[in-house]
Amino acid sequence: MSLFPIFAPASAAVVTGSFASSGVTSLESNATSFTFSGVDLGTAASNRHIVIAAVTAAGSASNGASVTVGGASASLVIRASGADNTRAELWIASLPSGTTGDVVIVWSVAKDRCGYAAWAMYGANATASDTATDSDTTPSFTIDVPANGYLIAGAGFNGPSSVPTATWTGVTEDYDETTKPNSGQTGGSVALATAASGRTVSFSPSSGLSLCAMAAASFTPA
Repeated sequence: MSLFPIFAPASAAVVTGSFASSGVTSLESNATSFTFSGVDLGTAASNRHIVIAAVTAAGSASNGASVTVGGASASLVIRASGADNTRAELWIASLPSGTTGDVVIVWSVAKDRCGYAAWAMYGANATASDTATDSDTTPSFTIDVPANGYLIAGAGFNGPSSVPTATWTGVTEDYDETTKPNSGQTGGSVALATAASGRTVSFSPSSGLSLCAMAAASFTPA
């Protein structure tokens, strides 16, 4: 008989996440502020963060000035700047309550189109473990992902005359949408139980791109 108490090993902390929703403006509005009303934000939980991909293709030089999600202010995680002022940005906000809400994206100067995507992420540190960007017309990068972590990537792009569709590697594709007659947005995510050093993430367009901006971030358990 053992004289010492036996303790069960503690369960490892794990980040879980899911793609919630995405959308694009329906008209060229030439505005600085874009509101996506009543969008799906996933299941409410005390340890939930919402990650927003905000994209805009071409136009005047402009960075995201602010993003709010369900009334909560988001913080910038990473920004990718591509040719002709294309932007892809990831923002994060703590949002423990609510299953729907408004996503409001404000740019520093007026844009004619904007797109968003939202992921609900649970049990994560709000500070990214690693980030990566690419602005090549053959978009690809490597990124480190911690054990039991979560990886999110979003991109905005232009095709020369039509909107290509995207086929992703390194993440599971979550959305693929047209933002303008020759522009689009796409993105994906993945949860990894085992740490990955230098994981390659890329997407192959169905036809050539004239410009692109892609941003990604990985998150570790809190």
